[in-house]
Amino acid sequence: MSKSTNLSTSQQLIKHVLLWIVFAYCYQSAISLLVKMALDAQPNNPVITAFVYALGFNILVAHLITKYDKFWPVISSVFIGLVGLVVIPFLLFGASGLLTLALLAGILCSLPVSTYIVGLIKVKHSKN
Repeated sequence: MSKSTNLSTSQQLIKHVLLWIVFAYCYQSAISLLVKMALDAQPNNPVITAFVYALGFNILVAHLITKYDKFWPVISSVFIGLVGLVVIPFLLFGASGLLTLALLAGILCSLPVSTYIVGLIKVKHSKN
């Protein structure tokens, strides 16, 4: 590999990471609102309700990730999830800003899985 190829890859990685950080902040804001909406609905089990809402939202987010990130969509979804749901709330609000462990784990696991599945569907759909 030539030096210019490495520089191009480095620049591409930096560009992606910066975009992922911005997207992670937006993702955190949306998930925070989603959890508040689930609590306002006053269901019997607000954690399960929030998780179901988050599953639907993660499918939409996975669509956006696979649409705009052609190189590393699953890696970007892991990065976006961790930065958006762990790093940003912790930096802004401390440990009290984090979601409950069960909800956090469920959302963090469902985003990469959703991204992978949506990516497979898009590949399969484009072959038809």
